[in-house]
Amino acid sequence: MFTLAAELRHTMDQLELALAELNQHLRQQAGSAPVAAAWLLPQTPTGKEHEPVEIITIEEHMSGLPALDAALAAFGRWHISPGCSAKASFRLPGFVLLPAASHSVIAPLVEEVNHLKQTFRALVQQLDDKDKKFTLVHDTFPGLITLQVYRQLTLLPRSASRLGFTWANKQIIQKVDKIKLVEQLMQSRLSPPPLVDEHTWLQCIDREIYDVKRLPAHIELRLRRPVKTHPMVNVRWHEQLTPRQQQFKAHLPLILCQDELPAVTPLGNYPPANTRKRRSARIGGEPLIPRLHIYPYQP
Repeated sequence: MFTLAAELRHTMDQLELALAELNQHLRQQAGSAPVAAAWLLPQTPTGKEHEPVEIITIEEHMSGLPALDAALAAFGRWHISPGCSAKASFRLPGFVLLPAASHSVIAPLVEEVNHLKQTFRALVQQLDDKDKKFTLVHDTFPGLITLQVYRQLTLLPRSASRLGFTWANKQIIQKVDKIKLVEQLMQSRLSPPPLVDEHTWLQCIDREIYDVKRLPAHIELRLRRPVKTHPMVNVRWHEQLTPRQQQFKAHLPLILCQDELPAVTPLGNYPPANTRKRRSARIGGEPLIPRLHIYPYQP
């Protein structure tokens, strides 16, 4: 019977073979004068991963063969780069354009790569302890960044008329039900985090429950959690669909199988010169439960 580490090695071997086959077909289908683009982003030095992101300058805009080479390399870039933080993953926004007829060949290969990525992740997730997961992965594959293995490749399902590359710098905002939140807090009383003694944890949770229950009825709650600045791409479809536009993460180059190049808005430096003003938020002030990013909200 295989150990979990042996299953991971076997899955990784399969993944590398599947990716090599996909990359071979991508290069063949792209031809001798490939249509591709990629924007090289600066990597995060070790120790700088927790500093706020104020400026991101595109280091290089690649096109043609250099962009294709960079894209294929990025698909299998899973390890820490020297001098770079292991907590800030590598990203390469861009796209590779292939003939429409290649979709029937490329789609099953992308599906197989993504399936093996999901299998690898499911094996790691069998361990319910964060430290055990870290030890398993990094003893088996020294220097591996699991997020970069987990990332799915994106093959657009239909023809696009426009690709608009941009930056996402927003927050996750969700409505929070007070009753469900109290139930969640009650359950968490039984699971103190590592290095926190049980008495201190119970005091903390009981205080949070009290703070929720004492809120006036008209005060609602919202989860407001910041999301790290990251590249996105807005895709507008050729077909008259609803919705006509869809947004994808642009951590890795998109794969397009269509005969006509879409209009492309390239990725610029962050922050953009022109930013849209947002409406003033009514979610503000001090958080009610800082560790959960829970804020009061008054409609």
